[in-house]
Amino acid sequence: MNVIKIEGISDSYPEPIEGTFEWFYCKESNNSSCDLYEAEEIVKSKERYSGTVCHLIHYPEGRVYSPFKQKENVYIERPVWDKGAFYFLEVDFSKQKIQIYSYFPHSQRLEIIKELPLEIVKDCYNLMLKVSPLMLTRTGNDGVYEIVWPENKRIEIGDTESLLFREGNDLYFSGWWEDPEYHENIIIRDIDTGEVKENYPGYLCKMPNGVYWRIQ
Repeated sequence: MNVIKIEGISDSYPEPIEGTFEWFYCKESNNSSCDLYEAEEIVKSKERYSGTVCHLIHYPEGRVYSPFKQKENVYIERPVWDKGAFYFLEVDFSKQKIQIYSYFPHSQRLEIIKELPLEIVKDCYNLMLKVSPLMLTRTGNDGVYEIVWPENKRIEIGDTESLLFREGNDLYFSGWWEDPEYHENIIIRDIDTGEVKENYPGYLCKMPNGVYWRIQ
């Protein structure tokens, strides 16, 4: 059996990054299984939050890249991959800042591309980056999908809809229902009005070469 020992990460499991077959990520924190919203709740309760960092692992040799150092009250979300670069969302609860970084692993170049005040969002519930193009988005539990940056859009969506990607002025959502078996639909909405342009059964799966497989 051929086993490669991965150095530089501990007690965390690598997961694939959508859009590339070469890269995996894992998050590391003293607060086990804590997501961004839960981290925000810990800080609001005046408890100590140790911070979360995110590592990249390159396939096949297993080399680890760690663009960030763990800091108290700072959360680094899992990366998105777009056109040869990674993008990370960082929320610094002490400074009340949202920061978006680009990272180029082969040159190990980390650059901040946008800084926003944390108060720009109601809370960090489902706050995340999406591609392509790069967007900071948020889905509350109030039936509203919000694009926070680089533009501000708010559209009403169904209770079970979640964004897959944007293509021009079209937002592609996945929506599910049970009757009683589980089913999914692809729902295409206009970014400006939120109106449904298409709605058809099935799934869209993004392949490493950027092509989507439509399954129905």
